[in-house]
This record gives sequence, C-alpha cells and structure tokens, in this order.
Amino acid sequence: MAQVTHARAAAYGAGSIAAASFVVTPQLLLLFFLTETLAVPPAWAGLAVLLPKAWEFIFDPTVGLLSDRARMKSGRRWPWLLAGACLFPPSFALLFAPPLLDDWRLTLAWVTVSFLLCTSAYSVFAIPFVTMPGEVSDDPATRTRVVAWRMAFVGVGVLTAGGLAPLLVETSGGGRQGFAHMGLAIALLGGLVMLTAGLAARGFRQVKPAPAPRAQHPLRHLLGNRVYRWLWISYVVQMVSIAVSAALLPYAVQHVMKAPSSMVSVLFVAMTAGSILTMPVWVKIRGRLGAMRAYLLASIVCAAGSAALFSVVTGNGMLACLAALAFGIGQAGQQLLPLSLLPSATEAEDKAAGARHAGLFAGIWVAGEKLGMALGGALAALMLGLVGYVEGGVAQAAEAVTAIPWLFAIIPGLILLASLLPLRHLHRIAPKLGD
Repeated sequence: MAQVTHARAAAYGAGSIAAASFVVTPQLLLLFFLTETLAVPPAWAGLAVLLPKAWEFIFDPTVGLLSDRARMKSGRRWPWLLAGACLFPPSFALLFAPPLLDDWRLTLAWVTVSFLLCTSAYSVFAIPFVTMPGEVSDDPATRTRVVAWRMAFVGVGVLTAGGLAPLLVETSGGGRQGFAHMGLAIALLGGLVMLTAGLAARGFRQVKPAPAPRAQHPLRHLLGNRVYRWLWISYVVQMVSIAVSAALLPYAVQHVMKAPSSMVSVLFVAMTAGSILTMPVWVKIRGRLGAMRAYLLASIVCAAGSAALFSVVTGNGMLACLAALAFGIGQAGQQLLPLSLLPSATEAEDKAAGARHAGLFAGIWVAGEKLGMALGGALAALMLGLVGYVEGGVAQAAEAVTAIPWLFAIIPGLILLASLLPLRHLHRIAPKLGD
C-alpha cells in the first residue's frame, strides 16, 4: 500500500471535477436544451430528466452493495472508478449531440436513453468514490487530507460546469453545434479526471468486506436507521428546490432579464463564489451552534437567498448577482452540513450490526440526491407547461414571462422551508448528531 501523500490525495480528489460537472451541467442546461434547441414540449422534456434518475434509485444502491461485497484481488473499490471513467465520456457526449430526427418524440427518446446510460456510468464511478475516503486509513488526519482535496476540487468542477459550459455553448455558435461542442469538452475532461482518480485510488488501503455476526439483510439494516432516514428525506427535499432554481435560471436570464446567455455563467459563478468563500464560516457556525442547529440555520438562509433571486424582475445585473451571492451563502451550509452529519448517522448502526455497509449507505444517498434533482427538473418543466410556455425558442406570452420569477425564486424558497419539517423531527430524535 502506497503512502497517502498530498499528491496522491490531490490526484484522487480531482475526480470531484467530473462528479460536480455531471451534476451541474444537466441540472443547469438539459431542460433548456430540450425546450429551446430541440423544441420538445416542456412537460415531455421533464420525462427525459425524471425517468433516468428514477432508474438510478434502484441502480445506485445495487452498485453500493456490490462494491461492499466485491472480493477482487486488486481491491474492491478502485476498479469501479476505472470502469466509470471508460463509460462516462461517450454517454455524456451523446447526451448533447442527438442526430437530426423527423419527430421530437424520437429526439426525446435519444436524450432520455443517453441520459440513462450517462447517469449509470456516473454512478459506477461516484458511489465507490464517495465511499473510499472513509477506508483509506485509520488515521483521522489522513482521512481529512483525502476529503479536503476532494472538496477543494468540487468547487473547480462547479465553476467548470456552471461558469464554462454556458460560455462554451455560446462561443461555439449556440444551437445544436454549441451544445454538442460543450458536451464533448465536458465529457473528455470528465473522463480524464476520473481516470486520474482511479489510478490514484489503486494505491489506497483496500478494506475487505466484514461479514455481520448475525443475519440481517443490508436494506433492513438501512431502513431501520431512523436518523439516516430523516436526514436523507430532508436532503432530498432540498435538492428538489435547488434543481428547480438551476433548471429555470436560463429561462429567467433570457426571458425576464433579457440578457445574453453569458449572464447564466455570471450568476452561477456568483452563487458558487458565495458558497466557496463562506464554507469556513459555516464550519465555525457549526462549532458554535452545533451541527443540527447550524443545518437548520443554513436551510433558512438558503430559502431567504432563493426569495432574493426574485430581483431578476428588475433586469439589473448587479442586483441579480448580489442575490445569487446571498443564495450561494446559504447553499454552502445546506450542502456542507448534511454531508458532515452523514458519517455520524451511519457509523453507530454499522457498529451495532458488526458489518460495514458504507457503500450501500453512499448508494442510497447518491440515489436520493439524483432523485431530488430529477423531481426538481421535472417540476420545473411541468410548471413551465402549466403557465403556457411554448417550446422552440419563440417569443413567449406576457403571462408566461411574468410567472417565471415566481417559479424560479419563490417556489424553490417555499420548498426549502418545507424541508424544515423533517429537519425539526431529526433534531428532536438526535439533537446532538454530529457533535
């Protein structure tokens, strides 16, 4: 086993660029691509977002369970990373490069199948990737080193997808050509950093699966964990909100602000800057208030930031950027704190069962994240259809344009407030979780 140096940890952490790029790019651009460029009706476009993610709700836990039980001589987790690195690039490139077809239904089928293949390839990589940092060493400092590099590259991936992808579409001429060039660039970058992470992980300590001393089905073990269950529900509801905002951002820029598509990149970079700059602040708030109270506060701040995005109605770019920055501040805590609570929610149950089910817990968590994003994207598409939005890049009725800020800012804020209900229940049953 090679020593986990900073160089090896950084090489492994680079895989987060692919993970963040895959999460953000379709979340931000896929629905817009379907309705504006491919002329798919909004309600039907939502199916292309929802169906592949619904499949992942079954597929992701299966990958986690199989990686838990794998007994390959070379190691049970890192070969999955290499498999994902090989499968992801072609499927992602095809997602944004459908052929010219006579019927929008055929185009929709192409995008749906491509997205299903792409999200499955991502899962093959992502679930072992999320699991491995907890297994690399018994030394907390070594584990922290690996996680720190992984989180550092998340910001790079988010900026790549949210900041660079819309610009690539615009600078490549827009339309089908622009989206195809963007998809190919993100696919090649993702494949490269996935491969780098997989090769770096080969030198990590390989933990063998430990059988449980008593017979218990892993899923029953998971479902019996009340703390994990309520944490998961809270996070999924919040991801619905985040996905609605992201999916409708291009519509708000084009039809409400009447700004060029590059403004999507500007606003997304402002959100990301708010997140990255305030991550250390949320760590300090957690230390002062406790993990659960800090998570509740972050959710409220995120909801307020979402409501502030209603300022896009003014058409003022500077004001919209300040609102996006405020939203990013809340989102930093909303993303960081549940992940910091996750190990505490699973480790006690694993010790009681006498077996490690880290891959299964990670699989369910990633599946929940995807489910939330899928439901959010589908909800955004459904709401566009209900307000009379017309596909194909044509001029929209005044009623549809007036409704977009409400759908983009106010509805997500209300969903975030709804997530406080399961969070309050979690706080009652585990007030000291993560402390």
